[in-house]
Amino acid sequence: MRKSYDQNNSSVSGASRDAPYPGFLEIAHSKDPSHANITNMKLVSTLLVEPNTLLREGLKRILSETAYSLAASTASLDEIGRVWKPDGRPLLLIIDGTCDHNDTCLQIRQFKEQHASARIAMLVDGYDLKQVIAAYQAGADAYLMKSVSCEVLVKTLDLVMLGEAVFPSAVLGLMQNYTSDDDDSDEAGPEEHSDPTEDKLQPKGLSVRETVILRCLMEGDSNKLIARKFDITEATVKVHVKAILRKIRAKNRTQAAIWAANHLPANGRAPS
Repeated sequence: MRKSYDQNNSSVSGASRDAPYPGFLEIAHSKDPSHANITNMKLVSTLLVEPNTLLREGLKRILSETAYSLAASTASLDEIGRVWKPDGRPLLLIIDGTCDHNDTCLQIRQFKEQHASARIAMLVDGYDLKQVIAAYQAGADAYLMKSVSCEVLVKTLDLVMLGEAVFPSAVLGLMQNYTSDDDDSDEAGPEEHSDPTEDKLQPKGLSVRETVILRCLMEGDSNKLIARKFDITEATVKVHVKAILRKIRAKNRTQAAIWAANHLPANGRAPS
């Protein structure tokens, strides 16, 4: 089985999207797949999109002695087409995700439509569960804090070019659970097969109280904290949580949080 990795480069069971590039596959099977070997191959056409000029120049210098020496470096993805043309080499896009995360995810989707085999690494200032999931679903192969060391950055890019996914360890398992839930969706009973549009907009029979508690789970609140927020007992919270898990067919609180991030209305209220 292929593996996904967290940012400490420890392996976590999971499937990668595509077969890795042949040259990098050769390195992966070699006795000593060091970065020096990858650097000597000079395989990767690397694009950098970073609006911060200072950070962009710093990354350019960091990558200049690696296999990821930049083919183009711009402040926006729209500018890439004016300064770079595909050259037949494996393609890596490193893109900022802090300015407008939703727009960046849309741009990643469009870029992947034009360059299906491209690998994409997103650089961010912090982690947000919904944003990490959005980036993963858009086609990002890595999700990195801008505060990582140079060594971690380069090793992460090596893994990405080998065909692996590198995401924060705290949410990697949640994304895998989410993928598993999608794969099992066809096994649901007839009553679960509602209209897809309606399912996106309407929590599955959740009461208003269950909906707000589910949003608390998405925020990582403990039963004790939820009880304090709504002036109810922890035993009552447990009853609500059990009902929530049953209604949305989640196995645990983390799966419930993933479901909430993708199904609850943005205003946090149950539809009338």
